[in-house]
Amino acid sequence: MRAFFAGQQAHAAAGTGDRVGALRHLGEAEAAMDHAESHVGVIGSYNPAALNYHVSQVRHELGDTPGAIRALQLSDRTRVSTDRVIRIAHRCTTAERQLRIGHLDAACATWHQTLDDYPHIRSGRADERLRTMLGLIRPHLKNAAAHALDDRTRALMQTSV
Repeated sequence: MRAFFAGQQAHAAAGTGDRVGALRHLGEAEAAMDHAESHVGVIGSYNPAALNYHVSQVRHELGDTPGAIRALQLSDRTRVSTDRVIRIAHRCTTAERQLRIGHLDAACATWHQTLDDYPHIRSGRADERLRTMLGLIRPHLKNAAAHALDDRTRALMQTSV
């Protein structure tokens, strides 16, 4: 619980521009998570995937978009495979950030990973994230990767309705 709250505090501090406080709270989150994991029988939902999500949010708020992308990718690699709705949301965020820094092909690849999970869930939030993605790639439809992504997304969204 302490690790989770420290991660939240880190994100909030970064959002207000308090870089020192954000980094201090991230350190507290990591230390609290390590402490909890060292005790036998402790069960909790704050894990390395959650910590790396908070690291990503802090880096993003502090203007380090490439670092935020790396942290989200690490979060994705350590996430439990059954957390599909969370994974979709975080992969969409990763792709949006990749696109924002001009990495269209990487963003399309990340969104394709998102589409791999999409048929297995029912989520209005996921539907909205994909509609947002369609809008973001619209200006890039002359690019083969963006065009293929658009086609696949529209087909998947139609079959899920």
